[in-house]
Amino acid sequence: MKKITQKLVLIVMLALTGASFAQKKIAFIGQAGTYNDDLSWTNVEYLPEGDTKAGIWFMEDFGVNTPNVTVNYLSFEDVAAGANLSQYNVIWIQYDPGTWTGRLTDFPHSHPEGDGTKHSMLKKTGFDWTRDEATDGPLEDAFIAAIKTYYQGGGNMLLGNFAEAGVEPFGVINPAYSNPWEYKPNQDFGDVYANINNTPGAWGNWWNGDIASPLISGITTSIDPCNTALPYIEFLAAGTSKKNRVLQYNMDWGRIVNDNPTADLPTKRGILENMLQAKILMGNCGQNEVPALQFNPAGFNTGHGTVITYGQGTYDWAAGTAGTNDNVKNLTKNTLLYLANKSSLSVASFDGSLDIKFYPNPVQNELHIQYDGNLTTTVYDITGGKLIETKLKNIDMSKIATGTYFIQTLDNDTKKINNYKIIKK
Repeated sequence: MKKITQKLVLIVMLALTGASFAQKKIAFIGQAGTYNDDLSWTNVEYLPEGDTKAGIWFMEDFGVNTPNVTVNYLSFEDVAAGANLSQYNVIWIQYDPGTWTGRLTDFPHSHPEGDGTKHSMLKKTGFDWTRDEATDGPLEDAFIAAIKTYYQGGGNMLLGNFAEAGVEPFGVINPAYSNPWEYKPNQDFGDVYANINNTPGAWGNWWNGDIASPLISGITTSIDPCNTALPYIEFLAAGTSKKNRVLQYNMDWGRIVNDNPTADLPTKRGILENMLQAKILMGNCGQNEVPALQFNPAGFNTGHGTVITYGQGTYDWAAGTAGTNDNVKNLTKNTLLYLANKSSLSVASFDGSLDIKFYPNPVQNELHIQYDGNLTTTVYDITGGKLIETKLKNIDMSKIATGTYFIQTLDNDTKKINNYKIIKK
């Protein structure tokens, strides 16, 4: 009778956790107050049309037409004010306001001009020449703290365009390095308005990752004569308006080159990956430019989330009226789903509650529980056998064999029970 009961418990928990893992919750984080705000009436320098189009696609296309995905839009100010990020499997931070690119490379801090003048970077009214240090400074600090907490708790992120500059302040770059800011992307350029000379031709990048990667699922690759050794992906079709706004690593200069002056290009790329605990996803024809990376939860970042950055000029949401950027959309959709499926944060329990989080997941040594209330937590193996029961919020999993386990939580005050699945590696 006891074995039958345990098997029944297991079947129920499998069903519940299976349903939980099917539903993903993803947030788009942008500057505007709402996803479709028209900021052209404000004193922003130029209209951030790419960010607006990205937000509209996310909310009205991706969020509507992607099964088992719930989406939400948050402004930078919402995040700084305390929006609950822990409920999201993935957050996408998109930032490319229409101004000179050099002003954006310290995102989410303001980059000072030559005369020391700083700007308002994160307010809902858009990038602004006028800065009130009493409000802008604390806003930047609160935003950084919230994103860093989410990431270090196992949250996954897509950083689009100049949001990629956040890898250092968000804690993705090891602060133990001398001058860790030197390991941020070191090259930026691009026009404020689309350059008509760029319109006729198609633009793309060379894929450095696994050709079977879900990141490029459904995306047709080809061979371009500029570099026949790697598959080529066209992101902006001929006829598409192109601003070529770029934030990327360049292996011809910077900290990596300074420290390794005699290294050849493949060696420098390998050093970059090792230093950043990252995988290069894309490159230019000559492979000296690195516009897309996947930062993995390894080394210094063990237990943190996975971060993917797209800073290439082909990652452009403002396609114009005659062009197409369908593969920008395809890549973004694949990336959001890939990161959601890799999420180290536990997802909803069977009743839809998202209050309890476990990280890291997969876990190797200690499993941490993020919850404000008092819990009794029980760990079961796949036969339904009870292995651990504790009221602590840090569980030692180091002596448990590799495999799949199920967790049942009991809120000691409300008596509410939730079930989750974790992986022990």
